[in-house]
Amino acid sequence: MKKVIPHVEEHKFSIMQRILDGTVTITSAEEFKDILGIYPLDPFLHRKYGDLLFDLKRPAEAMESYQKAAQLFIERGMSLQAIVAKILQWQIKKPTHEEGRRFYAMLHEEGSRQTPLQRFWARMSYAELVAVMRRLVRVRLPAHKKVTRAEDPADQIYFVVSGTLWEMPSADCASEADRAGVDLDPVLLGPNDIFGDIFPLDQPTVADAEIQTVTEVELVRISKEMLASICSKFPQVQTLLQEIYKSENRQNCDRSWQTVRRAMRFGLPTRVAIRCPAVGATKTAWACAGIAVDLSMSGMCVDLGAALAKNPKQNLRGRLVQIKMDLLNDVAVLNLSGKIVWQRQQKSQKGSITLIGIRFETLSAMDREMLTEYCSGSVGEQNLLWSLWDSMVKTENSL
Repeated sequence: MKKVIPHVEEHKFSIMQRILDGTVTITSAEEFKDILGIYPLDPFLHRKYGDLLFDLKRPAEAMESYQKAAQLFIERGMSLQAIVAKILQWQIKKPTHEEGRRFYAMLHEEGSRQTPLQRFWARMSYAELVAVMRRLVRVRLPAHKKVTRAEDPADQIYFVVSGTLWEMPSADCASEADRAGVDLDPVLLGPNDIFGDIFPLDQPTVADAEIQTVTEVELVRISKEMLASICSKFPQVQTLLQEIYKSENRQNCDRSWQTVRRAMRFGLPTRVAIRCPAVGATKTAWACAGIAVDLSMSGMCVDLGAALAKNPKQNLRGRLVQIKMDLLNDVAVLNLSGKIVWQRQQKSQKGSITLIGIRFETLSAMDREMLTEYCSGSVGEQNLLWSLWDSMVKTENSL
């Protein structure tokens, strides 16, 4: 009889994404650092680590983490997120003129110009960038929270730093569309999107849509009044903003959704068999099957389910492991080696489960190529893998 696999819904998001969206809370800086050891190039994790260090009254270390996050964000073309990381860093310690200039040069030279919003940040002068950054206000909102209501005064412009929101048509607009037999679907907004019906700046305006959070979100906003003041001094800022608001740009803007797509892709549920060899007389050999709910080129998180339920205090941290990974077919099977660098208990719908973090010790060129192929398919390939997984789960649960 085959082992029953937990339902796919429990693995829709990776451990990394759970940390980022707040469903998993880590309060130990040392434990968080272990996770960063597996995902050293993820800017959102460095940003989250900086938040934790700041809460723990470790400002100098928090500044370093924010600085690292800003650099990684820029390398990924995520200028807005880099700017917010710098704002957090400079709130701890005011930057020198030279530090501000260095960041501007890095943003100007390395920042992507693929979308209107990226061009907005990259084309500003140093004085214009400073003027806007100084007046940005960070906002954190929980899921299912109304941000704007149709017909309310539109007195703020919002930039989406992280999370997702629905943009829904007003009741009048939906009613007219219904009478005309036209379906109006809500628009999903994500990182690097912008909203707020603020133009023309010199006249009162009202929101023409309702915005509601889908997940926990982080936004930065600037008031219409403050923006008008900036634009009166720096007319190019208004020109760049109006470029974003052109209808063709609003419709065709590249919503690549780096974070969400990456979390889904690297969160693909992947079967793994793990074996820990015996170590002397104190540590006996141990083996278990699990599901890799997060996967990268440097390591992975594995859900062991209730395998340690009878002995939840068994410490696997530091153990060397041999890993067999089944990439959902009979041909693509990887045999890797690694080390368990962290372990934690977590509650689920079916009780307590154990999660472990494994850092790969060796990865051949062929292994890396197979992992890259598996983790970075198109959206169509992604859906195909999820469908295959669903069918496998249903088949095995019926045995």
